Amino acid sequence: MESKKLISPEMIAPCGLDCGLCMMAQAPEKPCPGCRGPEENKFFYCSQLCGIMKCAKRREQGYDFCDECPDYPCEDVMEKERRYTSDYPLRESPLENLRLIREKGMEAFIAGERARWSCEKCGGPVSVHTGLCSACGAGKTE
Repeated sequence: MESKKLISPEMIAPCGLDCGLCMMAQAPEKPCPGCRGPEENKFFYCSQLCGIMKCAKRREQGYDFCDECPDYPCEDVMEKERRYTSDYPLRESPLENLRLIREKGMEAFIAGERARWSCEKCGGPVSVHTGLCSACGAGKTE
């Protein structure tokens, strides 16, 4: 499993999180296709419980990313921000990600994500949830 396949524009969730960093997307069997992917193999939380994925305004207005909404940042986005910047070994900020995408463009953002989240030992993808490379198991520090 290569970081380039996981860290791609298609794996950036509407909230700004990089789904390619999720341990469910990095699973060797039946990996989650990310928030923008097909429902098949999608992680239960993301498909059934996530307020952002269920957001009627986002779907009705056709917003690709939450920062297009006049209510941004809403409580659902702020919950993700709090959780992903404090509950896991490595930090990922959806708000910062969306800011970088707007300021630098998607291509530059993805290049930065690949540099930041690729294992220094083998080049495999590192999970934001565990801080470990899903290919070789090596740990990563901020």
